[in-house]
Amino acid sequence: MVKIRKFLAKDLEQVLAISRSSFIEPWPQDEFEKYPDGSFVAEDEGKVAGFVIGKIGRRGILKLIAVNPAYRDKGVGKSLIDHILKYFKESGVKEAVARSRFHNEAGCSFLKSFGFEIVKTIKNYYLDGEDAYLMIKKLDG
Repeated sequence: MVKIRKFLAKDLEQVLAISRSSFIEPWPQDEFEKYPDGSFVAEDEGKVAGFVIGKIGRRGILKLIAVNPAYRDKGVGKSLIDHILKYFKESGVKEAVARSRFHNEAGCSFLKSFGFEIVKTIKNYYLDGEDAYLMIKKLDG
């Protein structure tokens, strides 16, 4: 059973490994240090099963979410999204924003399953020139 907790410095190595195994353009280490308040990990018996990074501003911004390949399809991503959405609501923001690669059908479907809707396409968003979908979810109630 995974538990969600704050991201700690000791998690960085495992989080970086998950990021490298999950993304075409993995985040550099210093990016993970920019969002200490909105960073959480799913932990299973001392192992990082996944992580989510969010930022509070005018809206809650889902910066990054990834699950260790060994823990995929076990509800870890759902637990992480539920946690970050609760964090956003408790912080008083009214909507959550996410961006997903145009060709990341699994990621888009995953976000849609939580009520995110595609509102526009952002041209050439990623370093490799791929477009991104801007997705928004209202956080009423």
